[in-house]
Amino acid sequence: MGSAINFPSPLASAAVRQAALRPRRLTTVHDDSAWTAETFRDDAWIRRLTATHLREIDSNIAKLVSRGRALNTVTRNDIDAPAFAAFLQTFIGQDLARRGFGMLRGFPADKYSREEIEMFFWGMGTLMGKCVSQNGDGDRLGHVRDQGRDYNALNVRGYQTQAHLPFHCDPSDIVGLLCLNKARTGGLSSVVSGISMYNVLLQEKPQYLDLLYRGFLYDRRGEETEYQSPISDFVPAYSYMDGDLSIRYVRKSMETAQQKLQKPFSDEELEVLDYMEALSRREDLVYSMMLEPGDMQFCNNYLVLHSRTEYEDDDEPAKKRHMLRLWVKVPALRKLAPEFVELHAETGWSRREGIPARNAQMPILEEGVA
Repeated sequence: MGSAINFPSPLASAAVRQAALRPRRLTTVHDDSAWTAETFRDDAWIRRLTATHLREIDSNIAKLVSRGRALNTVTRNDIDAPAFAAFLQTFIGQDLARRGFGMLRGFPADKYSREEIEMFFWGMGTLMGKCVSQNGDGDRLGHVRDQGRDYNALNVRGYQTQAHLPFHCDPSDIVGLLCLNKARTGGLSSVVSGISMYNVLLQEKPQYLDLLYRGFLYDRRGEETEYQSPISDFVPAYSYMDGDLSIRYVRKSMETAQQKLQKPFSDEELEVLDYMEALSRREDLVYSMMLEPGDMQFCNNYLVLHSRTEYEDDDEPAKKRHMLRLWVKVPALRKLAPEFVELHAETGWSRREGIPARNAQMPILEEGVA
């Protein structure tokens, strides 16, 4: 490894000083976001597409094809689906903004080509909010499938492997997955409420709050823009802003940041992170599901962490596990502190914008959605 990257200590961090001035929530949360595994005794959290929704979807896909649209040319103005759009806004307001996750079921994935599904999923995202870039190449959709890469290697992202992915959140307001194929074995999807984790934390380890509100450095995995450093400033794991408690936690990115800095975690930091890891895996907190072809799972990245078990693929390429991933910025989803979303004052960029394409114009604005 080359020379270490220089970075200021917590005492010299503007983000740490800013976070230290904010209040902390010191009481447990009792709203819909604080669910446990026992909360879901049936599938009431699944919303099913109606015949009206499916007619609108089919009509819009046909219209996109007839107009010669492709994934990179579909815009909000191409989509005319009033009933489906209203359904999605209800889903956001009643499911994602409150509970933090949900599933949409009933999309006939086997009816359409891969290109048609990609256009539909992106167009659907424009009905929810502003779709954002997922990597330095500016990809609109992520393809979550095994690319034969090593998850333990630097600058490799988990969606490119078939490895077990520990609980984490993505750098956007909402992440959506549309299942094209599931694995031959494994690949179970799980979610855990970061708010329920906080409730347990208050009871068991309140002394860990100092480090969690201070936060950790994050590795940008080689996808930083020209105005960013390879390592972020300190990002709070928990942040409390105007009554909204939010979580941001990706241990893998914290670990590789320390590797690049050639600076190990302190004993105290390791103790806190190990506790959070164990807490995120507690059976009484975790809820798991298997995505079937056509299922669409969405998560609010400030309320829940998500995970995936290791999987084994089918030998036939056409049957290998494959998910389409969508990142969406949703206006007014949650009140968020600037240091929590890494707001860059000069450009207006924040982590809510996903991972901007290299040389992207700043600030990133699209179709009037702030």
